[in-house]
Amino acid sequence: MNRSPLQRALSFLSFVVVLSLVPAFAKSAIDQHLRDSYLHKTFILRGFYTGNSLHYDAAGVSTGERNVGDWTTDGVVRIDDIGISGNRLLIRGSRVYLGWVKNAGLTELRDVTTKAKSDKPSRVLRIDAELGPGAGTDDAADTAFAYVFLTSQDNFVDLVPDYWKRCVRAALGIAKDREASHCQFSSDFLAIPGVVAHADSPTAAEPQPATAWEPGHYRSVFHPREGQKLPQAIYQPGAEFSEPARRTKFQGVVTLKLVVDEEGRPTHIRIVNPLGCGLDAKAVQAVENWKFAPAEKESQPVSAGIAVEVDFHLY
Repeated sequence: MNRSPLQRALSFLSFVVVLSLVPAFAKSAIDQHLRDSYLHKTFILRGFYTGNSLHYDAAGVSTGERNVGDWTTDGVVRIDDIGISGNRLLIRGSRVYLGWVKNAGLTELRDVTTKAKSDKPSRVLRIDAELGPGAGTDDAADTAFAYVFLTSQDNFVDLVPDYWKRCVRAALGIAKDREASHCQFSSDFLAIPGVVAHADSPTAAEPQPATAWEPGHYRSVFHPREGQKLPQAIYQPGAEFSEPARRTKFQGVVTLKLVVDEEGRPTHIRIVNPLGCGLDAKAVQAVENWKFAPAEKESQPVSAGIAVEVDFHLY
């Protein structure tokens, strides 16, 4: 039966409306999947990048200016909003500052607010990531998310700087280490994907090879006896406060161990009593620039292992 021009027009319009609704329904389903999977949960940002805005291409490469921060201030993000727009994954999150608090362990630190208007930078982090092949699917959105944040297949200890590794390995129980006994993680932090090595990982299953961070590796390091000289600091530039520590009014002491070589240079610095909130990294940066009169044995300069404390107090 022949249809009138009006009937044909209405049929075509209905077809167009149905087609236009399909992407909207698909987007709604993906957004719901993202909210169910990630919203209000905490994740580790790959690269520990600083700043309030990050951008990623379809291959998961961060584009634009990238500055690396410390994981205790720039590595942990809580997801406040997530969804897709066109072919991009959009995320709004909040930086989580972490510090070791006496009798509480690794703890989230809150800003100290005042009645005065604050000029402190925002903790808000906005991320947009281009979706790869199959952009209209849950898998594509999950892949883009995994380019930005650690998943259960990752190993946090492999990503921290060398001066953190001994402390982090002790906190994860990978190695028993009396020297780093103060390095302990809370159950909340251990539950973040990628923090604990997955069962099939060599990091989880096997002892790590000896490195500069292992006890006994530096057998030539001098252990002084009576009448022998320890290294003496002759130049000690102070450490800077991190901005997150200022805004949370967080303070304390970081203990580092290091080797002072025959020329008085600090080497192989490692954290043994952490503080958090970016202050450990500031302590390492300061001590790297210290100069020492080296230890002496039989009037000859020798390498020596020592511990130093870096004090951070606002008042």
